[in-house]
Amino acid sequence: PPRGESGARRRLALLVDPGRGGSLDVEALLCSLEQGLVAVQRAFGPSLSLAAQNDARNVRKVRAAAEACVEETAARGAGGGSHDALSLSALLSWEAAALGDADLPDPSAAMGLTWLARSLRFLQLVLQDVSSGGPPATSAAGAERCKEAMWRAYEAVFARYHGWLARSMFMGSAKAAPGYEQLLRLLAPAAGGAVREGLVLREMEQFSAAAEPVADAIEAALASAGLVDERRV
Repeated sequence: PPRGESGARRRLALLVDPGRGGSLDVEALLCSLEQGLVAVQRAFGPSLSLAAQNDARNVRKVRAAAEACVEETAARGAGGGSHDALSLSALLSWEAAALGDADLPDPSAAMGLTWLARSLRFLQLVLQDVSSGGPPATSAAGAERCKEAMWRAYEAVFARYHGWLARSMFMGSAKAAPGYEQLLRLLAPAAGGAVREGLVLREMEQFSAAAEPVADAIEAALASAGLVDERRV
């Protein structure tokens, strides 16, 4: 798997802390998304390269908002000067209070997190789909598996939020989806052929299992703060 994927998967699994009411630590979340979500998107090559660029920007949007939150809170004497321990719920509460009744702007923490949660869920569904079918029966089936998984995940996650232009851009990118064997090589280039498939499929399943509750927690935090945005782009 891409360097850091296993570690990022483990961090994703630990992010949602039941002892804190399912809250997320902002910086831990962003680091895991950088080293997990964005890294795996990049490993998919041209088919997800635009998604990787967009989500790297979304991470920067959230981090900038977190820094502004900490600075303002510190200036009021209500907190420290580091965002290392800032919770997602605290960040979104701060942003919701600042926005009032205004529409959700871009850039903002909520907008960045909205698309990061969707991307995480999309990738979780793709990896779950690819890993659950067993070895393809034919080379032709293998060539189409990842592309079909991407389309199914797109319809489940992104289609309702995309206008014709965004949908057309996805259609163009999906045509470059790697085949099954190519994907295995992209995700585990250093592994020997005899062990590569089992290694990658196991990592896909584990990443999917870890990613789903994190996407759920991000979306729940946005809903709790009243910062849900379902506009089409």
